[in-house]
Amino acid sequence: MSRVYCCACQLPHATCLCAHVHPQPCPMPIIIYQHPLEAKHAKSTVPLLRLGLPNIGIEVGEQLTPPTALKAGDWWLLYPDANAVDLDKLCSKQLRAIFSENTQSKSVQEKNLQAKKQIGGLIVLDGTWRKTRLLLHLNPWLMDLPKLTFSQAPKSGYAIRKGPGGQALSTLESVSHVLNRLCPEFLTAPLHALLAARVRQFQVQSTPATSTDTTKN
Repeated sequence: MSRVYCCACQLPHATCLCAHVHPQPCPMPIIIYQHPLEAKHAKSTVPLLRLGLPNIGIEVGEQLTPPTALKAGDWWLLYPDANAVDLDKLCSKQLRAIFSENTQSKSVQEKNLQAKKQIGGLIVLDGTWRKTRLLLHLNPWLMDLPKLTFSQAPKSGYAIRKGPGGQALSTLESVSHVLNRLCPEFLTAPLHALLAARVRQFQVQSTPATSTDTTKN
């Protein structure tokens, strides 16, 4: 007998997440370029992002379509490149400049604010590190984009999957962190709660059933 799927979250009715979905508008344009193998992975968090941020763009493939130009600002690639702007350091400098006098030169403040204003949209690569590097190789136009990274993300709750160096930060958590840094009014809790619900489902599935045999010898 085939499984029945929820028409809203596209998951089997037994694992429906609709009760945990609280959609909100994405405060800036975002396109997620997803490797085809990652799109088939049951533990991918991109479907959760689509539920929580319905207006994001998602494209699956290896040969990717460059996005159209934005009316304001530029597309930035979220990727840990050596020349990437560290969003967390950028924001902390601006906060110190706001609350402490004479801690930064005006030119540095203006440079930081200008860099932040230029971020009109975000491009995110979804896949293993090996697959995202492949996407960069197959789509050299991505390397021409200004790059954004971060260094002070909260601890990951993505306990069901690990990266090369241990527990990995999921695409959902990365996007949530960046949006909160760029738009402090953006609420990260709904996305984190949705991820936590999905993680619990996988943890329950992987927990061995305890024996209920009470037969005495």
